Amino acid sequence: MRIDEITDGLQTFIATVRVANGSGFTAAKTAVHADGLMQARAILIRIFGDGNVLAVVEAQQQMTEIEEGTKTLSASELRVKSLADKAMKLKDQKKQEVARQSLAKAQQRMAKANNPKHASF
Repeated sequence: MRIDEITDGLQTFIATVRVANGSGFTAAKTAVHADGLMQARAILIRIFGDGNVLAVVEAQQQMTEIEEGTKTLSASELRVKSLADKAMKLKDQKKQEVARQSLAKAQQRMAKANNPKHASF
């Protein structure tokens, strides 16, 4: 037994497969647990046949948990958040403007220092 068999566990994959019915074929979704994508595809090909596995993707269970934990904000909470976002944006703009002015002053001092009229021999 390998250590990753104990620590990692199996991943869940969602597959779209083609299934024969009385009058033809229909597409169906199914889930399979496997170590990885290649193993999941191999299992599905063995069960449904080579040409009948249309798509295999990893299930995003964590995304569902995150969406369930997302809080919906009320109108007043949205206004407060909007104002806080605007304040943060203005703070960043102020910081950029101060840096721009500082750079301009430094460039002026550099130009003044490089000016041959002010050079002393």
